[in-house]
Amino acid sequence: MANFYCQLDYEHVAYPNPVNGRGTIADNGCGPCAASMVAENMLGVSFPPEEAAQFGVDCGGRVQFGTNFYIYAKAFAEKFNLKVTDTEDADEALKFLQEKRGMVIANTYGDRPEDGYIGVFSNSGHYVVIAAAEGTEVKVWDSMYRPGRFDIPGRAGKVRMDGTDAYADFSVLREDCRNRPFFLFEKA
Repeated sequence: MANFYCQLDYEHVAYPNPVNGRGTIADNGCGPCAASMVAENMLGVSFPPEEAAQFGVDCGGRVQFGTNFYIYAKAFAEKFNLKVTDTEDADEALKFLQEKRGMVIANTYGDRPEDGYIGVFSNSGHYVVIAAAEGTEVKVWDSMYRPGRFDIPGRAGKVRMDGTDAYADFSVLREDCRNRPFFLFEKA
């Protein structure tokens, strides 16, 4: 069973932004929760969301509306002796997963009203962990997951749940993350 963290369970934990000092893990902590899941599941080390959020503040990755993962990922990789590559090439991310080289944190875009697209993993910017791939089916850990999340119009039928593991064809992530980065983490 994977170590899974739902950011909604952490509304009592501050994740203060540098502009006004407000924010919690519940409302802006998908990045730290994703990092917690990567560290704990890939490396077997303790890195709970409270620690991951403070790390985000300390490394300068906490920004007004969430986490700048270009900053956070580099510092996180250094802390845990990982190699990180960022790419907007979805095929590169899928190949990395198919080769079982590590885990990916993907930045979803969300809804795109201009072309009628409904975001599957979020209706706005959000980080999710793509933990593994078998062929083109991927296992995703979504820190905003609650029962019913994938039952709404535009999402229904695109994700299969097994506990807190979400399974989808990679084409879903390809669309959700169009023109957005994938952060590929592997052991150094």
